[in-house]
Amino acid sequence: MYVAVKGGEKAVANSRNLVAETRRGPKTIPPIQSVQIEHQMGLGVDRVIAQGSLYDKKAAATALKQAQGDTVESIFLVRAFRTTLKRFGTSAPVDTQQMKTIRRISGIYIEDLTREPLKLPASRSIRLQNLARGAG
Repeated sequence: MYVAVKGGEKAVANSRNLVAETRRGPKTIPPIQSVQIEHQMGLGVDRVIAQGSLYDKKAAATALKQAQGDTVESIFLVRAFRTTLKRFGTSAPVDTQQMKTIRRISGIYIEDLTREPLKLPASRSIRLQNLARGAG
């Protein structure tokens, strides 16, 4: 079911204010600073850095603050922020027609899971092949 929302920019501004008030909490308690999160919640900051693929402690701490400590949401925020950053390194395309193969590496299996279904109990190599193929 679709419900139209009325109010336009005023509704959006009111929504943002409500979220800010909720995030802030009681005004009798001093607001938490991103620098506190950066230094006192190191493991959470590191998780956001690793999963967000952006090594920026301040951005990770700010994202944790904005997401009220929700690491999954913080990771999403950092990833979104990362997409807005300028890329400082570029590479030229390679003409693969000019490439010369020196060594080719491929997996060799005694049993082939693509031709026969997995039978349990299975040897270690067969179980690893199953995992490598993403079969579960």
